[in-house]
Amino acid sequence: MRLLPAALLLSALLSGCGGSPDPAAPAAVPAAPSVPAAADPVQAVLAASQRFGQLRSFHASLRMQGPRTVDTTMEFVAPDRYRLQTDDGPQLIIGDTFFLQRAGEVRQVPVPPGLLAQWRSPLPADLAATDLTVDDLGADTIDGVATRKYRVRHANAAPDGMLYWINAQGLPAQIEREGQTQGQRFRITLRYTRFNDPTLQIALP
Repeated sequence: MRLLPAALLLSALLSGCGGSPDPAAPAAVPAAPSVPAAADPVQAVLAASQRFGQLRSFHASLRMQGPRTVDTTMEFVAPDRYRLQTDDGPQLIIGDTFFLQRAGEVRQVPVPPGLLAQWRSPLPADLAATDLTVDDLGADTIDGVATRKYRVRHANAAPDGMLYWINAQGLPAQIEREGQTQGQRFRITLRYTRFNDPTLQIALP
């Protein structure tokens, strides 16, 4: 729904940077009991998006496959600080400024205000339940963590919508979207961990 613009922005800003493994990725753990079906899948997805928007911090692994491939990780600390991990080291976004660090130099690149705010709310905050169609695809696991998998569709989005995994705490564990850009297919996967982790800190470069 709204994941494409920011992912393409990262693709452009990180041009020339390869992907790097996620050092914070948790090891696989035994599968937990499955997350039960929600009485109302639409409300479950909306509530998960609202809870996510209230988090003070989180860690995300982003993979974009399409015209080019981008693998990176991202950390968020409220209200407006993001850290992206690349082969050139950590890249920071604070407010509407991208602090691009390469070869020992820091270059400030403007970012359109609010563009990355979508990562705080995977669905528009003003989205009404009547605007959504949500299919419950059943129990699933992400790195051994129990989740419930949904397909979410919106009248103004791509026909296939996006896949949305919700964990037992009612928070998004993973979001995946497919579509087209400039006539080429793409897939974006965002996986979230370390919700409200007080050890996540992002300082000015």
